[in-house]
Amino acid sequence: MMEKKLLEDFIDYFRNDKYKFEQFCKVFLTWLGFDDVVVTPSSRDKGIDLRCTKKEIDGIDAEDIEYIVQAKCYKIGNNVSGPEMRNFKGTRETLGKRRIFITTSDYTKDAIDESKDPNQPVTLISGQNIMDYCKSLGDKVFDVQYTYNQAKLDDLFVADRVKEQAESKDGISDELIKRITKNDVRARILRIPGEYKKYLSERTNYKLVINGGEEAFYNINNDGTYFGGVTKYYKSFIQDNDFNEARSIWRINLDKEIIYVEIQQ
Repeated sequence: MMEKKLLEDFIDYFRNDKYKFEQFCKVFLTWLGFDDVVVTPSSRDKGIDLRCTKKEIDGIDAEDIEYIVQAKCYKIGNNVSGPEMRNFKGTRETLGKRRIFITTSDYTKDAIDESKDPNQPVTLISGQNIMDYCKSLGDKVFDVQYTYNQAKLDDLFVADRVKEQAESKDGISDELIKRITKNDVRARILRIPGEYKKYLSERTNYKLVINGGEEAFYNINNDGTYFGGVTKYYKSFIQDNDFNEARSIWRINLDKEIIYVEIQQ
């Protein structure tokens, strides 16, 4: 009973702003280790609410796997149907991309059967899956007794909201987060988010501001996948024998042709 009440309160949090659930999914997917997580503009989403990438095998310099995501904030009992799953599988942008369906409710048997299609499989994440993962984070989302806490959910978005209000006038994009792996540190490279590659096509360098420092041009490798010359920002990671993973937070100002990067452990 308490578990159901927790999920009901969680769903009710998004009652007046279903788009906010997509923003939550952006945070959630980042927690799950996905990179380049982007919420698709609602007017042009074509049934795709988010896009993201993930390395299939960590530690190997391989291409990122691209994912498309549909997110539905439904009440308990309003389960995702087979036709909805088929529509998602039928989206035009399918080749080379994997699919994830996230809902606050659950899935009908027909929808589950559709998701198991070996030619077009869909990873399913239910409301219960979300609750279980959020509880595993301790008091990050819910109180430790696992009671609903609106303030903690608000805190997931307040930082982005403040940044957007302060920076949107300057043409700065929404924030992207990308992992920095041990291999990246060993190679002294800063991998470029997939979403940015279209802006950097045919460029050999681009102006960066890293960790609030001075503007400087950094070289881009031949296939446009990473910046070099970032060794000084990795010094603490190099000296840390227990280093496992860090992250980089990206924003781009296309008008001024500047990328802002914050490197964090």
